[in-house]
Amino acid sequence: MIAYFEMIGGASGNMLLGALLDAGADQAALEAALSTIPVAGWRATRERALKRGIAATYFDFVIPGEDHDAHAHEPGHAPHGHAHAERHLSDVLELLERSGLSLSQKARATAIYRRLGEAEALVHGSSVETIHFHEVGQIDAILDVAGFCVALDLLGVERLYCSAFPVGRGSIAMSHGRYPNPPPATAELLRGAPLIPADVDGEMVTTTAAAILTTLVERPGDRPAFTARRIGYGAGRSDFAVPNVVRVSLGDEAARAGGAAEVCVLEANVDDMQPQHFELALERVLAAGAFDAWLAPVTMKKSRPAVLFGAVAPPEREADVARALLENTTTLGVRVRRERRYVLERSVTEHATELGPVRVKTAVVAGGLRRTLEYDDVARIARESGRPVAEIAARLEELLPPP
Repeated sequence: MIAYFEMIGGASGNMLLGALLDAGADQAALEAALSTIPVAGWRATRERALKRGIAATYFDFVIPGEDHDAHAHEPGHAPHGHAHAERHLSDVLELLERSGLSLSQKARATAIYRRLGEAEALVHGSSVETIHFHEVGQIDAILDVAGFCVALDLLGVERLYCSAFPVGRGSIAMSHGRYPNPPPATAELLRGAPLIPADVDGEMVTTTAAAILTTLVERPGDRPAFTARRIGYGAGRSDFAVPNVVRVSLGDEAARAGGAAEVCVLEANVDDMQPQHFELALERVLAAGAFDAWLAPVTMKKSRPAVLFGAVAPPEREADVARALLENTTTLGVRVRRERRYVLERSVTEHATELGPVRVKTAVVAGGLRRTLEYDDVARIARESGRPVAEIAARLEELLPPP
């Protein structure tokens, strides 16, 4: 499943999250995951909004005491100079690490905040370790980033695309004063990404949204060839001459609907790594964009036992996956080769059951349907209920409607 985001009226963290909820992400499951982050006092708000005739979901987090301006993180709004909760990058990463989010969700959220830290440090002439966040360090921004990563998992999104980034006119009021549009940190995040002028006075893309999309989208501005299965709209609070919404389309890439597609196969032989360290390495390789990753026993020179760490990835994510392998294992090199693979047309749907929401992957083969429960959801229900995973899987199969 891929997601394509179109910034019709710009984008903010809560607009992106609202679009995913509008497209079908389960809000109860989202809030349950976010409740494991060790911050207290927040509540989520959701309402239907009409923006220039387009119905959309407005979603936001309300945090009393830290919510200096309930809409300051949306396009067209700016803070009024109230007190800010300032956090260092290490503070934010610790909150994420202490949460109950999955390893892949933590990896994505961590990557987003590291990119934010690098941009802020460069702008302020500081270091990533000493930089402190203002608006993007607030709890609502942290929840936007983490919530976005959780919603991607709930919808089964593997790859992200987005349109070019719209840029409005005028200057932006921020905690340090008035800045050019886009503000310095946002401009740094958008370096190398396609920008288009917008007939709007004010900020169109917030720093949080810029960090999310430029971290998780390989080539911003590219529209993929795909078949849309779901469409959702996330609304901002402001009203512009254009609809202040971001649209997300979820579906299957054209290459997956039939025929063979080129992929990269990456491999490394590892003979000097602690076995327990492979779990996190696998998670981070998958978070870097690999379709799949695996471990297999091999024998190296001098009859040394070792592990073959393999991954398959789309060609455009080759460098990211290779970097994840090099950074998270003890290998000194990664082999890469190009291969072709045939895949079945498939879709991911979410079903509400008496045991909780569960995602189901359905593939089309020889004119029939093949259905598979999403193991992460089955395992989650088993952990929460204390029942055997096989028992949960069997019961879910009984509860699901016929394919």
